[in-house]
Amino acid sequence: PNAVDVPPARDQQRKDGPLRALFVGRFAWNKGIDLLLAVAQRFEAEGTGKVRFVFAGDGPLLEGIKQRGVPLNVDLLGRVDDESLFNLYAECDFFVLPTRFEGMPTVVLEAMARSRPIIVSDVGATAELVDASNGALLPSGDAEALYQAVVRMTTIPEEDRRAMGAASYKRCADRFDWPRVTDRYIELFGSIAKRQRPTITG
Repeated sequence: PNAVDVPPARDQQRKDGPLRALFVGRFAWNKGIDLLLAVAQRFEAEGTGKVRFVFAGDGPLLEGIKQRGVPLNVDLLGRVDDESLFNLYAECDFFVLPTRFEGMPTVVLEAMARSRPIIVSDVGATAELVDASNGALLPSGDAEALYQAVVRMTTIPEEDRRAMGAASYKRCADRFDWPRVTDRYIELFGSIAKRQRPTITG
């Protein structure tokens, strides 16, 4: 698996105002940015003001999205440095990655390491990272399922989101921090070396 640095857990007090949904990734078709923008437009049309959608990243689709215009509830930040990125993880209320295909996305692990609930497509190895205990695992390319998952995040109590975030952190710390993953790789390479060792006969 991939691995990340897992900082000490800290209790994050949320700010007043709408919930902040964070997307981090390359602005390319496979990341499902069009689906998340459609969800943002739907929230804007409803006029509830419950969610602010924050997009961090760069890529071939970014300029076109800027030129076409985005809903008023969307912030396009472009590329951000590591310090800003980790602050975004800590400040968001939940993380969203509606990707169409993926391996094991590091951005999901990074958000989990900051105790965030996760909404992600069920592609690649994401089912190893996310289930109902720490967020929502969605059919790939399903805009309605994405919308409903975001709505659910706005309707559940704050303590439920905190519990999801705590579950994210525990799973990441238990299985995907660098020391544990490194030990697993060493064990794997050792077992391969034993199987490949030539047998010397006299």
